[in-house]
Amino acid sequence: MSATEIRSLEPDDAPACDAIVAGLPYHFGQEQGRRDCAAAARRDPGLVAVEGREVTGFLTYVHRFDEAAEITWMAVRADRRRRGIGHALIGRLADELVAAGRRTLVVLTVSPSDPGPEPDDGYRSTRAFYRSVGFVLARDLPREWDGGDTAVLLVRTLGAR
Repeated sequence: MSATEIRSLEPDDAPACDAIVAGLPYHFGQEQGRRDCAAAARRDPGLVAVEGREVTGFLTYVHRFDEAAEITWMAVRADRRRRGIGHALIGRLADELVAAGRRTLVVLTVSPSDPGPEPDDGYRSTRAFYRSVGFVLARDLPREWDGGDTAVLLVRTLGAR
């Protein structure tokens, strides 16, 4: 197995990001969400995880206010999950944001209070992942998304003054 390199997202990486998303139909089941993610991979700053010459994971983010950033999209290839790639992506992003003077990182995902069943590898595991890299659940945002899912805001403090 190749070592994982984390580097900046480049325009030529977008098709590989699209393929990762296509391989995760539960988490990216809405066509509009896939289009929004594809647009972000082509427009917004981000990071990719690369093994050999293959992109195995990515994230995109936006700056919010002067001291905060938000992860807008993140995915790791289905056959590479639970191997530290997500942790490496978040760790690199946190380091870069601290160096740039950012103090807070946020992300939205589906809330634990959202009704309805989900598979074992559903949003419960997504929330567990974010908690494992230092995020805490902060607030439900029930009207954030069209389509009925309840969003939850997760927050990670990056550094103190």
